[in-house]
Amino acid sequence: MRATTLRTKTPSRRHRLDLFVVINILLNHLEKVNPRLIPYVKQVLKDCDLLKKKGHPQYQSLAIPMEFHIRRTIGETHWNEALVLFAARKRLRAKVTKKAIAPPVLRQCVPTANPFHNHAATSSSSVTRTVPITYHPQPNVQTILAAYQAQASSVKG
Repeated sequence: MRATTLRTKTPSRRHRLDLFVVINILLNHLEKVNPRLIPYVKQVLKDCDLLKKKGHPQYQSLAIPMEFHIRRTIGETHWNEALVLFAARKRLRAKVTKKAIAPPVLRQCVPTANPFHNHAATSSSSVTRTVPITYHPQPNVQTILAAYQAQASSVKG
């Protein structure tokens, strides 16, 4: 999130989505820390929505006015804590996603020098290094055949 003032500039879609996640995190944080502020935050959200429905020009995009008024209502301390929690959640999700997507890496020994050629720069003719090789699993033939047969039977039937 970035510091914003009330203006008519339209924020990016990513900023709007992140803002709604931050507001959700903020409400959960306030439940634990200061539940008396929750009705005020909800009232700000309702007021912003009402002004948008009335056609107020500064409320065409709700993200900027909502962020501005919520920050003013709850204070920078709670807002910054919600941003810290949001950043931690984002890092955790990125880490989990990276682990789930990354294919396993195998290591293979590859000779770096010709073992049949004694070169003066190398003291040993069997110098090797490890090179990462990315493993991409091949689809199971039986699974592909079963999917093809199921598709063919659904087209016929």
